[in-house]
Amino acid sequence: MTAVDNCHAGVERTPPQLAAELACRNLIHAFARHVDQGTASAAVGLFTDDAEVGGDGQSISGRDAIAHMLAAREADTGRRTRHQVTNVMFDLTGPDTATAHSLLCLFVLGDSEEPTVRAISEFDDEFARDTEGHWRFARRQATLLAGHR
Repeated sequence: MTAVDNCHAGVERTPPQLAAELACRNLIHAFARHVDQGTASAAVGLFTDDAEVGGDGQSISGRDAIAHMLAAREADTGRRTRHQVTNVMFDLTGPDTATAHSLLCLFVLGDSEEPTVRAISEFDDEFARDTEGHWRFARRQATLLAGHR
């Protein structure tokens, strides 16, 4: 059983635990919003300096590499998307660490076609709180379940 599977569903949490969860959920949603709004490069600030991002059998590490990936996504102005993130399961794993598992439905918007789900993916995220008290992604791992990006 992973930490996310053992997320203590149904157990009341303390205010600090709830604050950590809300901060990390906001990271997940802020990342999707930056991509959807065409400002993907701004999402680099959501990551730790040594963060890792992976998916489709590839992985990159460090803010510089992540910034390059996000700049490439931002430069693709012809691709309009909406990311619908659901089923977020959160677990505070330590005073300054946490994990989350979420489901993503990706909509790619076109000029004439009806919006449909293009892909369904799972995200496994790890978070770390920095010395200033800000939560950041330490690791994001995407697994494509159906469709294509």
